[in-house]
Amino acid sequence: MIRFSARYSALIDDKGRVVLPAALKKAMGELAEEPVVVEKDIYKSCLNIYPQKFWDERIAKIEKKLNPFNETDDDLLSELYENFTTLMMAPNGRINIPDDFMDHAGIASADREVIFVGKGQSITLWNEKLYREIKQTRAPLREMYKERLGNNSEND
Repeated sequence: MIRFSARYSALIDDKGRVVLPAALKKAMGELAEEPVVVEKDIYKSCLNIYPQKFWDERIAKIEKKLNPFNETDDDLLSELYENFTTLMMAPNGRINIPDDFMDHAGIASADREVIFVGKGQSITLWNEKLYREIKQTRAPLREMYKERLGNNSEND
């Protein structure tokens, strides 16, 4: 099973395109030839990138929990589908991400440095400066690990 990991720096070109780092593209294997889904993160100012296969599994789980004949669920589905787009990646790994998605992540052509972070079945794309600021506000990994996973027999 594919698990994306590590952090990689990249640059946005003048046309707003970004090339997925070679290590992440290689980790995709055959899925690199399929579409990718780019989602505006609902909690943070970043983008989530999924191989189509993983996105389809994720969206199926969400849809299974919702009733399209319930107004609130229908509104949630509308917002959900408005929040992502499906794109083809060029053979060299280049992705042309729409402007409104780049705006969501605070990525402008003038601020070209970005960070890709592997996150299991997805990859997050950040404005490099914003990523570094957010990273400084997080508790260190060892503290999060201890708080969320340490001394808890349920997590063994």
